[in-house]
Formats: sequence, C-alpha cells, structure tokens
Amino acid sequence: MRSLEYICLFTVLVILLACTSGCTTTQNTDSRTAMVTTSAAGTEPSFGSPGVQITPTSQAVQTNGIDTTINIHYNDYDCLDVTRELGVVYLNPDQKYSIFVSPGNNQVNVNVLLLDVGDKERIQNAMPVWNAVSKTWDYESIVPLVQFNDVSTAQEKTVTIKDQGKYYLCADDRKESGVNDVIIKVPVKMTRIA
Repeated sequence: MRSLEYICLFTVLVILLACTSGCTTTQNTDSRTAMVTTSAAGTEPSFGSPGVQITPTSQAVQTNGIDTTINIHYNDYDCLDVTRELGVVYLNPDQKYSIFVSPGNNQVNVNVLLLDVGDKERIQNAMPVWNAVSKTWDYESIVPLVQFNDVSTAQEKTVTIKDQGKYYLCADDRKESGVNDVIIKVPVKMTRIA
C-alpha cells in the first residue's frame, strides 16, 4: 500500500514538473537568431514571446542588410555566410542586392567575390590567376555572381539572385607572395534593394 502512495506522489510530481517546464522561458541573447515580431499596433518590435517588449539595439538582426568586416590573413581568404548574417535560410530568386566594398586601411588590394554554396566549396582549390587580356583575376572552376578585383577604392555593384540558395561573400588575398602575420580587414556592406 505504501508503494502505491509513492507511485501516485511521483506521478503527481512528474506532471507538475512537466506543466511548469512549459511555462518557463529563457530569453535568447544571440542577436542573430532572435525572432522579431510586431504588435498589432505596429509600434514596438518584440523578441521571443509576445508579452516581452525589448527595444532593438544596433546589434539587432538587420533583415535587409549587412554592414561588417571580413578579416583575412595575408595571402589567404575567408568567406562570410550572407544568409546567416541576414537571418534567413536562403536568398530567393529575383531579390536584388547592392554590394559595397572598401579597401579600409589595407596596404594590399584584395578580391571580393559573391559565391553560391557550390563555388564556396571549390574556392579553396581555385587560385586566382591574372588574365592579361581582360585585366582581371580569373578563378578556374568557379563563377562568381559578382567579383571586385584589386579593391583599392570604394566600389559598389548590384546583383540579382537567380537561384534560391545559400550565398557567401569571400575576400581573397591569395595573389600575394611571401609570408606575413598581418590581418587584413575588408569592410563590406550588402543591402537588399528589391
């Protein structure tokens, strides 16, 4: 009889624990994954549950643009996941973006490329080769959607997404020779315009 009381007590505690665990929430502090909702009046955005009102800061997710810096080592490359930075799963067809790159305070001129997920996987083996006829850097086996060659002045280009997918902005300095411990900072902006 005593074991039946313990089983009932244990069952009641499990039910109470299950009920209260569904009622507690934790606030997500990672600004890249915060869900933004707007109240019916359309005044204040809120993060997480509808009852919590938080005023967005400069670290809040920008759903229509990126303003950041890509850091690369001298004679190396690195890629920025555009879809993650925009807070979306994919970029969709017919979306238009303006891409702005700047040399920053760099002493070297890097290439900046917008690549789809397939070309991002191939860039590691695709070294830039100077094309004397077109005066550009060519990458064998990849086709960038947009390419900025030797960024020495601020430049801006517009691109229209043709295929749904993940996209990456890559800064490439592999055309340099020698060894250096310098970290190159490449300022980039990508803004949706349509």
